[in-house]
Amino acid sequence: MPAEDIDEVDRRLQAHVRGRVGHRQDAEDIAQESWARITAATQGDRAAIDNVRGYLFRIARNLIVDHRRRAASTIEIKADEAVLDRVADPRPSPESALITRDELRRMDRIMAAMPARPREVFRLSRIEGLSFAEIGRKLGTSRQTVHEHMTRALLALQMAADADFDAEP
Repeated sequence: MPAEDIDEVDRRLQAHVRGRVGHRQDAEDIAQESWARITAATQGDRAAIDNVRGYLFRIARNLIVDHRRRAASTIEIKADEAVLDRVADPRPSPESALITRDELRRMDRIMAAMPARPREVFRLSRIEGLSFAEIGRKLGTSRQTVHEHMTRALLALQMAADADFDAEP
């Protein structure tokens, strides 16, 4: 297809898509994606497609259908600024995030101060979600031994909480 024909086809494609899609930017995106897909499909061998223009417009129609499906599945609610200001932000407040971060650091220090085996049992149980039997198999110990290590870990946590543990210098 000669360059002047491509410009004319692109102009018509843009108009065709704009007439079926409400937003100019969406129409431009669909037209561009149509060109990208036909370029990929032909890979320089336009002779493989008998009607390049028709194929291009078919790609565009399919992309328009996909665009409409996505738009139909998206709920858009228009509200004025005053209403939006009253909606709670689902993110934690900076203060809450700081407290959580501090508590996680504190928990890391408490865990680091525990003996190795109780720490490992606690991690496998409470973080990895393994049962005592699974932990026993993984560590090569009995379920009862795992229970004893968990008891030590929980006792260490309780003592640290009671003592308001803070190993940071």
